[in-house]
Amino acid sequence: MNDIKNKIELSLLFFLIILISLFSGCINSSDDNIDTGENFTFTYIDGSLKNLKDYRGKVVILDMWATWCGPCKNQMLVLKQVYKNYSNSDLEIISIDVDPRETIQLIENYKVNFNKNYNVELNWVFGLDNGSIWEKYKLEGNGIPTIYIFDKNGEINYSAEGLTSYSLICARINDLLEV
Repeated sequence: MNDIKNKIELSLLFFLIILISLFSGCINSSDDNIDTGENFTFTYIDGSLKNLKDYRGKVVILDMWATWCGPCKNQMLVLKQVYKNYSNSDLEIISIDVDPRETIQLIENYKVNFNKNYNVELNWVFGLDNGSIWEKYKLEGNGIPTIYIFDKNGEINYSAEGLTSYSLICARINDLLEV
């Protein structure tokens, strides 16, 4: 009788071990939600902190610039064209001023003057580097404008230093939106 009882207990124990091992993946599913894409934090123009990961699900263009940069003005005109041609649910542009001497007020004044001078409203996300974006994403030449294009998961798809053309940016975005 003890042999039968021991066999039953061993069978139940074996069954319990199998159940635990089968369901342990479901119980410990936090690994399934790990965000592996790029991330950075910046100060939004209203003073709040934002993150790249706040824009997951959209293609994101990171535009690194400064108010004194002449080619950056041309890049802004290109980005305005791009922004007009895509839905806000598909694309976001984040223009980050990477000059540590500049302020949110200077960025706001820049946007107002840009509208007056070019009759173009810069109506996407603007912010200020908190000191880590430029260090992480500057390219070999250390020049601005520098852009990065991130896919919907926050992975880098493209980067370039200097003025990037409308057609090249749109081709990259179209490739990412077709996936």
